[in-house]
Amino acid sequence: MDALVILLILLIGFPSAIFCFYAMVLLYYGKIISRKKAKAHHVNPVEDTTYEPTVSVVIPTHNEQNVIAKRIDNLLASNYPKNKLGIILVDDSTDSTPTIIEEYAKKHSQIELIRFKERMGYSPCLIAGCKAARGEIVVLAEASSLMDADAIRHLVSNFVDPSIGVVTGKDIILNANEKAGRSEGFYLKLLDFVRKAESNMDSTVFMKGEAAAVRRDVLRDPKELETCPGTADTGIALLARKRGFRAIYDQRVQFFEYAPSTHRERIRQKVTRGANLMKVLWEFRSMFLNPTYGKFGTITLPINFVMLAIIPPMLLAGVIVLAVLTVASPVTYLPIWALGILLLVLALVFWRPVVYAILESEYSLLKALYDTIILKKSHDKIDKVMSTRRS
Repeated sequence: MDALVILLILLIGFPSAIFCFYAMVLLYYGKIISRKKAKAHHVNPVEDTTYEPTVSVVIPTHNEQNVIAKRIDNLLASNYPKNKLGIILVDDSTDSTPTIIEEYAKKHSQIELIRFKERMGYSPCLIAGCKAARGEIVVLAEASSLMDADAIRHLVSNFVDPSIGVVTGKDIILNANEKAGRSEGFYLKLLDFVRKAESNMDSTVFMKGEAAAVRRDVLRDPKELETCPGTADTGIALLARKRGFRAIYDQRVQFFEYAPSTHRERIRQKVTRGANLMKVLWEFRSMFLNPTYGKFGTITLPINFVMLAIIPPMLLAGVIVLAVLTVASPVTYLPIWALGILLLVLALVFWRPVVYAILESEYSLLKALYDTIILKKSHDKIDKVMSTRRS
């Protein structure tokens, strides 16, 4: 019995300690350091720049006939010099998507189609597009999202700083009035704060491939990305840091997309993302606790991996141990369950989207671990959620 109590303390205590430590780190860099930077910016304002490098936008597509025309029109309306903007679409569709792209390419010389006759998956298509890119800056985009007209200009403006290798942007949910959309909206607000704090500290892990940019120099030898099935965009952020650059979040870079319309679809999407994210972090495990990569290597990267892959099963095991202890000594442990249920009910009444976001995230990570480790399931060829494609 004493051994189980000690185990319970470890299973609950370790995750709690990690969460509290990283929360304090993020609050410091997300709040205090942000205020200092804002004050310094006010005292010594950054001069406007006319920096306009050549840009290649890369979009992997698979059966996007319902939205691809709208996506291309959105890029063509971008507030960036047309003579410096190229658009590369890498397609492995079985529907009319390539035909629609070819029609646009006939009218717009900056549009290029790379066509695969078999299903390659997101990462191989993205890598193929990056290899074909000729711009000084490569902008990553997706068919399911739309960029603000100034997004590309904001993305590339960051590269005036030679230490910046990757820039990622802010996701705005178009269906935030729906239940699953509200949960996703809360999750993204938290993620934006995390990415802002991680950027201030060193470099961020979380790359949003729907609107991001990378120096072409980072992609000079993308072989390491080929081991990142399903998540080459995140792999690019890690590769950039490995090569001495930083990956940062810029809230001015805005893009718009639909969240899944149901919680079931949202979980399916997050299982795929979680599984691929854990795999790509593990591929770059040589950076864990490595001071060569600054605070990113010693703090950000290992803690994110622990929170994704270690803490969810620990918490589940803690609940199981608590259940065993309750059966053995109900008088002692039933009050803990009662308190937990009471807090959950109150949270559901006052912060329902928050509760859904947390529970869905933890369940999705557990499911991702089960799929990956037990079922040996691959998530490299991502099955899109159709409700996120609204014309």
